[in-house]
Amino acid sequence: ASPDGLTILVGRNSRQNDEVTFRRASGDDWWFHARGVPGAHVIVRTEGGALPERTMHRAAELAAYFSRLRGEADVLVDYVQRRHVRRIPGGAPGLVTYSQEQTIRVRPRGPD
Repeated sequence: ASPDGLTILVGRNSRQNDEVTFRRASGDDWWFHARGVPGAHVIVRTEGGALPERTMHRAAELAAYFSRLRGEADVLVDYVQRRHVRRIPGGAPGLVTYSQEQTIRVRPRGPD
């Protein structure tokens, strides 16, 4: 759970990424991914509510940690409401394209 008590889901491989993004998340939930590198899809389930600042920061830290950039001092993480994430037609599971993202810079931090 996030600092605000919201559920955070983390896909650890392409099949799990596809599962959390397209089967478990609703369009109003928030999707996080380290920018430009392979990594986890991280979902924050907001139940249609707001995305609190602390939760947004924590989800971004997890997305950075579960990416190829885990060892970096800071990582750019894109986030967007799930409705703006699309599968790439004919692409492998977990390969997506997205639009209307915002970006945050965080230090990678794994599960506590």
